[in-house]
Amino acid sequence: MDKKTAKELLSFHSSRNSDVHNPKWSGGFLGSFRPFRGELCEDNFIEVMECLQALKDEFENAAVDREIVGDIVSMVHLTRAWAAPDGMLGGNGILTEEQTKQVLVWVDLMEGCLMYLLDGDVEDAFCDYEDYRNGEYL
Repeated sequence: MDKKTAKELLSFHSSRNSDVHNPKWSGGFLGSFRPFRGELCEDNFIEVMECLQALKDEFENAAVDREIVGDIVSMVHLTRAWAAPDGMLGGNGILTEEQTKQVLVWVDLMEGCLMYLLDGDVEDAFCDYEDYRNGEYL
């Protein structure tokens, strides 16, 4: 995946892209929760992580593209807020307990990856994600 595509995909997954009529906007990571259709889409999470892998060298620069950081932080923050017991998904019983655990694992992995990338530790940034993909995470 090239960098331009990765940045565009992140903007759709975070619902920060202005092209709200694009199916990727409503079907992306955050968009799939509004409205929630009962099923989690792991493919969205995987695509977000693939975007971060494609953009990992962007984090070697002294100044990191704020759009990339904003997209990831939006996904992490809003998912946690919405899945919380008083959030729009958690408070209304829209997510099952198992679904809540799953989305929180996903945002933990995104957040951890972002933290390592911002710290310049590309080697460790994707370790937990690789463990997740191999069925070894938690």
